[in-house]
Amino acid sequence: MIELPEVEKGKADWRTYRCVQLDNGVTVCLVHDKESKTTAAAATVKVGAGSDPRSMPGLAHFCEHMVFLGSEKYPVENEYKQYLARHGGRSNASTSMHLTTYKFEVLADYAEQAIDIFSNFFVGPLFTKSGTQREVNAVDSENSKNLTADVRRRMQILKDLCNDNVYFSKFSTGNSRTLPTQEEQDLERIREALLTFHRKHYRPDNLTVVVAGPQSLDDLQEWLVPRFGNMTTREFPSKQNDMSEIEKLIDESAADAPPFGFNDPVAPSSSPFRPELQKSLPALLTVNPVRSMRLLVMMFVLPSVHKVPDRSPTSVLSHLLGHEGPNSPFALLQNEGLITSLSAGNRFGEPSFSLFQLEIALTELGESRWRDVVDVILQYGRFLHREAARVRKEGGKTSRLLEIWEENIALSRIFFDQTSPGQVYSLCPSLCSSIVKNGTQKSMSAGYMLDENASTFPIADIESFASSLVASNCLIERCSKEAWEDIAQKDGSSLLKKTEKWYDVEYYLADLDKTDVSKWSADDKSKRFLDARHLALPSPNRFIPRSLELCSDLPEEARAGPRIDKEMEPPRILVNDSCLGRLWHRLDDRYALPTANLTLFLANAAVENTKLNGVWCHDPKQYVRSTLLANMFNQALAQETYAATLAGLSWNLSLSAGGINLNCSGFSDRLSELGLEVLDAFLKPSFITESHFSGAKDRLTRSLRTFFESRRADSHASYYRNLILDSSSEDIEVTLHAAEDVSLEDLRKQHDTLLQNSEVFLDCLLCGNVSERDARTFFQSATSKLMEIRSGKALAEGSMWIPGPTETRLAEFEDIELHFSSKNPHEENGALVMTFQSSYPGFRGAKLSSTESLKSSSSIRLLCQILREPFFDELRTKQATGYIVHSYYDNAVSLRPADLSHLGPLCVPVDFITMEILSGKVSPPELKSRVDDFLVRFRDILSKMPDSEIQSHASALSTKMLKPIQNLSTEVSTHLTRIRRYAPEVFMSGGAGNDLPWNSTKEVAEQIQKLGRQDLLETWDSILIPRSRSRVTSMVYGSSFPLKPSVVTLQLPSTTITNRISDALALRKTLPPYDDKPSGKRSQINYVIRQLMSNRSYAAVAAASLFGVGFIGFAFMTRAKKRSGSS
Repeated sequence: MIELPEVEKGKADWRTYRCVQLDNGVTVCLVHDKESKTTAAAATVKVGAGSDPRSMPGLAHFCEHMVFLGSEKYPVENEYKQYLARHGGRSNASTSMHLTTYKFEVLADYAEQAIDIFSNFFVGPLFTKSGTQREVNAVDSENSKNLTADVRRRMQILKDLCNDNVYFSKFSTGNSRTLPTQEEQDLERIREALLTFHRKHYRPDNLTVVVAGPQSLDDLQEWLVPRFGNMTTREFPSKQNDMSEIEKLIDESAADAPPFGFNDPVAPSSSPFRPELQKSLPALLTVNPVRSMRLLVMMFVLPSVHKVPDRSPTSVLSHLLGHEGPNSPFALLQNEGLITSLSAGNRFGEPSFSLFQLEIALTELGESRWRDVVDVILQYGRFLHREAARVRKEGGKTSRLLEIWEENIALSRIFFDQTSPGQVYSLCPSLCSSIVKNGTQKSMSAGYMLDENASTFPIADIESFASSLVASNCLIERCSKEAWEDIAQKDGSSLLKKTEKWYDVEYYLADLDKTDVSKWSADDKSKRFLDARHLALPSPNRFIPRSLELCSDLPEEARAGPRIDKEMEPPRILVNDSCLGRLWHRLDDRYALPTANLTLFLANAAVENTKLNGVWCHDPKQYVRSTLLANMFNQALAQETYAATLAGLSWNLSLSAGGINLNCSGFSDRLSELGLEVLDAFLKPSFITESHFSGAKDRLTRSLRTFFESRRADSHASYYRNLILDSSSEDIEVTLHAAEDVSLEDLRKQHDTLLQNSEVFLDCLLCGNVSERDARTFFQSATSKLMEIRSGKALAEGSMWIPGPTETRLAEFEDIELHFSSKNPHEENGALVMTFQSSYPGFRGAKLSSTESLKSSSSIRLLCQILREPFFDELRTKQATGYIVHSYYDNAVSLRPADLSHLGPLCVPVDFITMEILSGKVSPPELKSRVDDFLVRFRDILSKMPDSEIQSHASALSTKMLKPIQNLSTEVSTHLTRIRRYAPEVFMSGGAGNDLPWNSTKEVAEQIQKLGRQDLLETWDSILIPRSRSRVTSMVYGSSFPLKPSVVTLQLPSTTITNRISDALALRKTLPPYDDKPSGKRSQINYVIRQLMSNRSYAAVAAASLFGVGFIGFAFMTRAKKRSGSS
């Protein structure tokens, strides 16, 4: 065993590392994380889709799938996932062009056994015939899921433009065509290829393993060394003459991928594009997106920077070209009203090439003037080249370019040293991949420029790379409906149209107008589209922190270092003023970092509501106006605050159902300064301009118009489900009409309405490295600004209605079925989203909820924990219904509606159990039937489940819930949730800050430990069995299984079926709001009324027996009006 160089880590990283190479060649990194309650591991094999045989695309990805399905020592297919599920674990895997990475996480006490199971996947996988045949369906379903994703479709087009002999052109996912297993001979061939691929590439010297947890480094080493040390290199012929046909295939394709690893030689740089395309640049690629977008992408092939992460010329160029501050290309183009966003960087940073791109979101005006945008970028590229050449010639000792390099070094080092470690589950795979690429020493620090200074400034490389940012090296992509229609109407367009092989996605590839190219290449002002001569390098960043000192109010023990295990205390109230609102504060004593977070939340019903007859009513027009205002404001401040973003500060202003929310986070030194600047800017209407308005309105209306044509079936199924459950969910068409009708003057009025609304309440929270005095100072400044703009009107109306979402309460022993066809022309899959609502209100804390609610919420969470793996194993692994198959605990909150505001504020959690499947193999009704069958069988399994197994799940879930929060942003989010939900009710009833349910998670976790089988069965029977359940089943039909009319005319007992949005909304109006009282059994009258809403023939018989014909006539007339009103 050989010791490897130690990992360089940041000052805030409390973990310790040990890296070794085992005698058989496996690279191992051990990580002791004293704060973690779980242990995670990852294994990266240095092989990916780049090594697929061209006759078997997707083989590496298929191998990744198959590895999990049992080993010689652990032959049961789901033993791994079952063990992880029982002990609070999870797992996943991924395949890139160069690497295949597997990962898992489990509670620390159960890690050794998990590592033993995990290690055997690499020592002796089974690759059974039955598993091979079934898992191809999973790969095919995964590929089917990707067919509607624009990012995938556009990537496949780029691959189609590549040289056929270049590894990058390979189709990496695979499908049932590329991996056929239906015929016995095909199945044998694929299985032989899998075994051969594994034998060739899954070698000890190709494997890197990382394990991280609270165990000592010695214990972790004792676990890993014998298990991975026993892995052997299996025999593979070295001579072609000794190889079988499959072995030759695997061996030859292995040479396709370029060297990737840290110790591998540097790959020669070359363009991935076909030679005839590269020589004919510039060229115009036109793509018709599924979703509504207006993208302009400029791509340049540059040399690889794979081996120089700290000194990459493309990193410098992306910083300069992607800058959004004053005098940048972004600023010029935004001020012209042409673009809304611009990003720059490597789209692909491969060992043999870099594909550097600028991705630009255009406005409607920018779409028509896209040539102007291209011209500005190319002008700035020439400017950067001239500037780099001048600096190189002059030695660069006092240049602004050098200052920018040094600024980036300083900021990178600050980020490296002042970033709190993340969870071990995310650490392990990222560290694993980085070790392969960068070696152990630089695995954490690569890209942070720790060894860089003025003397290492790569000015010659920057000059060289900038010289390639020219039209003759540029592939321009226009991705929009307008661009597609524009080129389709041109003469000879059919000759330019091509179809990509694997996704069948069409695109145009054409030469560009020579006049345009000539103008783009000219320095003559008269030939330019836009004059960009005033553009300059970014100014010095005024937001770089001046001090990284911890607050002097902190006790010495808190300043010494992180104390993640310390119990998280709630924030204290510093101000509770009947005029100004509440100031909450918590000085961080757990992370020992110079960071902070501030939030101003102004509860304000006018954001999404209008007052009618003294009662606030949800208004889609208000929602649209507020959405546009927030979008415009964020756009307007992009230039002004971009430097703050680079310096580790972030901000966001949102207008949601609850009110106005301003959040700022980052290094504490300048955080208050940023917060007040943003607040001050929002209080002034100067950001409400025609330019920002037209861009924001265009984006919103396009998104709404294409909502149904551009999303996956499971997304639509969730939308239809939410129409029933969320009382504020609107018909997309209604929202679209509101968006189309809105004017700039409407937004000016809305801005004034929001600021002058008398019914508001302010909560301000400051957490982190900020003293009580500084918190009070910020609060005083912020409230002074608000009071001034409001002419002295109070910021704390204690008797106001607290706005927010209201959930509907579903009736018991009744199903609601929603059936809709997908309107996405590319969607093959159907979807099922099945949601069960608990009749007991969710737990809000011991002081606010009953013991019944505590028991119910705890039982539902534990049931979901137990259900997850068997549901996946049966519906996904064994039945192969689809790639996306999961069940999960879900929750929402229901606030008291405005018409009941006289009863006081109330916020009730709502617990759900949800099953979700996306499938192109099984129709939605059949999916529903299979899920129902599974639930019936699982109830029997649950009734016989050993107590030890139930307790194992309970212990795992409880431990996960009690895992200490490890970063400030998550902590702040937790505090804010409780303040927003429960502070109004607590204070209205005479309580204080410490009466909020700060410990509700702990109370649920402790209750989970006390649950037994009978508790779970009682909860199961109250939520999931037909005689008591409240269920919404939303089904969306793709092209594989079209919706049949007979489905929606079925008459099922206790079931309401609808396939119209108007009917779903009418149905929702009959449902009461979800409150803090458990629902009782429905009366027969309510049952008949519900049936009247859905079934005429049933209503004629059942209602007549109770009410007589007159009532039926009224019901039918009302029903007809609703139908005619929606047609």
